[in-house]
Amino acid sequence: MTFFKFLRSKTFLWQLLFMVIAVVLIFVILGWLLDAYTKSGKMVLVPDLKGHHVASIELELRNSDLDYEVIDSVYHDGHRGGEIVEQIPASGKKVKKGRKILLTINAFDRPKVKMPRLVDYSLRNARVALEGKGLKLGKVLYRSGDNNELVLEQRVNGEVIKEGTEVAKGTVVDLIVERNNSTKQVIVPSCLGATIHIASLTLADKALKVGDLHYDSSVVTSEDTIAAVVYQQYPMADGTQLMTVGSNVHLWLTTDMQKVVDAQISAE
Repeated sequence: MTFFKFLRSKTFLWQLLFMVIAVVLIFVILGWLLDAYTKSGKMVLVPDLKGHHVASIELELRNSDLDYEVIDSVYHDGHRGGEIVEQIPASGKKVKKGRKILLTINAFDRPKVKMPRLVDYSLRNARVALEGKGLKLGKVLYRSGDNNELVLEQRVNGEVIKEGTEVAKGTVVDLIVERNNSTKQVIVPSCLGATIHIASLTLADKALKVGDLHYDSSVVTSEDTIAAVVYQQYPMADGTQLMTVGSNVHLWLTTDMQKVVDAQISAE
């Protein structure tokens, strides 16, 4: 009986009221804290930052309640230093306010590369070597000589530049190339069964040069490359085929001697 009287007493009612208020306040505070922590429901669209300079985006991101961090730099010819080339997340994605956008920018300074050796290379191979280093072929100036399309000098800004010199990626390299204007012709010699060293001597004896080299699947190691022999050539050597001196003869090489035997039988 006493317990039921207590439940109806003012003391219990006041305590119950205080408990209800306290619980409500706790939930309100927790909800506010959770909303402040997660920014629940406050989503924004990621703007497209590609092509913008990194120095120009701060105000735009601040207005969107976003932040950014540069995490990497790369070099792309044709882009400004500091230009944004990649972003994570991508533009158009919905993210919470305060999200940090991760950026990759174009490097301010062009990276350095070592100048490759181009002298004594054919013009075609010199072009490939330059492209492989991220360099550009500039002017090609010709001089008359015994060889055809053979690089004599490599220059940057008019000055001869040596192999191994460090230059900026994208540097323009001019070449002095020897061109044989002679109309003299020679019979193409046979290189079948010869190693690349012997083949080059055979061709040089006729004032011809080794052109493109093609190795079949039997050539795997550097030792194979040295030991490989010619099983096909173009132009073919049939005793009547003529070429202008200084021209290239293209060779196919293998370590499979059966290919060489078959080629020699076909040539007879």
